[in-house]
Amino acid sequence: MSEPEDREDRALRERLAALRDDAPGPDFQALLHRRLVEAGPPTPASGWDAVRDFWRRRAPVLWPAVGVAMGVATFLVLGAVRGTPGATGTEGPGMAELERPGTQVPVSKVAVIKLDFTADVAVEQADFQVSLPEGLSFWADGEELPLRSYQWTQPLSAGSNVIPIAVRGQRPGRYLVTALARAGDQRIEHDVVLEVTGG
Repeated sequence: MSEPEDREDRALRERLAALRDDAPGPDFQALLHRRLVEAGPPTPASGWDAVRDFWRRRAPVLWPAVGVAMGVATFLVLGAVRGTPGATGTEGPGMAELERPGTQVPVSKVAVIKLDFTADVAVEQADFQVSLPEGLSFWADGEELPLRSYQWTQPLSAGSNVIPIAVRGQRPGRYLVTALARAGDQRIEHDVVLEVTGG
């Protein structure tokens, strides 16, 4: 190495040595403890701060679950007041309109139940299951399907998500159609009463 390079190297080392922090002394921990005790406990967060923090941490699961719950609650309330909202049959022969839980539907007609799941935010994956008791069957493309229960997974978009389910009674009676939705660790179950009459 040349002499100017040695001088630059020495100067650089001296500057780097000056940057070193001294290790805390033996009384540092006691001093820190004393200052923390003097400061006292932190001021507790307000109730609103706790609520905001709770929603912020659980938003990816809670908002969609709240949306689904609100959709089902709206479905139940409006169903009790004026008939099941959106639960109408499609036009054409052999189709019945399902106006409210417990509506009578003749054996010769197909009831189309429209389940409306509402989500405040989009959900990438939600699991659904609709179960029918003996005496009811799923109906598609003019044919009875042999399934008692149907499960599927689909995303939910923000807002209303209407899922139509076509069923037909095989014999007269009062039946309970069970719909189940799961998003994350949230589970929502809803029952629709369907009364099938003769003729």
